[in-house]
Amino acid sequence: MSQDGEKRKKRYILNFLRIFVAAGALFLAFKNQNMAELGEKLRQLNPLIFAVAVGLFLFAQVLFVIRWRLLLRVLSVDISMIAGLKLHFLGLFYNNALPSSVGGDFLRAWYVTHHCDRDKRTEAALSVFVDRAIGLTGMILMALAFYLFVPVEGGLSQANASGQGDTNVAAMNGFAEYRWVFLCVVIGFAILFGACTVTRWGRRAMVKVSQKLWGILERILRKALAAATLYSKRPLTIICGIGLTFILQSLCIIGFWLLGRNMGMEAHIKYYFVFFPASWLIGTIPVSIGGLGVIEGTVIQMFEAVGVSKRNASAIAACQRLVWWVSSLPGVFIHLSGAHLPTEKTDFFVDSAEDVD
Repeated sequence: MSQDGEKRKKRYILNFLRIFVAAGALFLAFKNQNMAELGEKLRQLNPLIFAVAVGLFLFAQVLFVIRWRLLLRVLSVDISMIAGLKLHFLGLFYNNALPSSVGGDFLRAWYVTHHCDRDKRTEAALSVFVDRAIGLTGMILMALAFYLFVPVEGGLSQANASGQGDTNVAAMNGFAEYRWVFLCVVIGFAILFGACTVTRWGRRAMVKVSQKLWGILERILRKALAAATLYSKRPLTIICGIGLTFILQSLCIIGFWLLGRNMGMEAHIKYYFVFFPASWLIGTIPVSIGGLGVIEGTVIQMFEAVGVSKRNASAIAACQRLVWWVSSLPGVFIHLSGAHLPTEKTDFFVDSAEDVD
């Protein structure tokens, strides 16, 4: 088999595994939920509130593009706002709807490296890596800040007045419900490791995988070092990027909080600012299609742990996914129309005459 054929085969296998994981995660997340009741709960949503949540999410994406442009301009590479929005919404569509391993970050990096001067390709691609790192850092800091410094009267929320101890018990019970899943995973890994250890082909495969993982880690470390060198002289840019992350993530979460209130959820807003970022962080692990099922299961478990009913927790998790899919629709039209394709280099990227902080 040719090298291209081998790569296509690997992509097919990885895409199948992502679909399989997504289906399994969705089953586990909603297995005890009456789907008719969930559908009725979603139909009772105020369309205006849902539109506001979608609008807040879409406006947050504008801030996302502004943050990326800010990082690019430090490298004397400028991208127009319209072009950035096209590429970003196309990336949203790829991330949320397609099982492809080519996500939005890779898409943006591809366009940067193919539409800027040759001597700036590496630095421009690094802007995508830095943008993702700043986004994750800001998301973690925001969740930690709300968790540590925002008090909730009564220890929980209006949804559960029984005290913090009951929350911990509920959380442990929730995880214990899936103990057989964790046990099967551990046993499966143990059997696989044992088989690889005692067979010649297994040992060769382990060496090959180890070398590949080390190569990936080495490339990541090199990129991180190069990015740190490039942006260390622009601390104001990093601070502004984290600040924009706080704002854009807050807009998304406020939209979900409005949806929760509309459905009768009385959980304190603090939990929204902790649970949603935590679920997004877990969802970045590329084992599913846009974190499908993994994010929903995490959100449901966390909200149930603070006394929210299974139906409401499932409804807010489903609402989040609906908002993402609706907001990804512009990417469908951009993809079909080819609006993301540049006619000339200057249509998308223009080198700035000087560094912009």
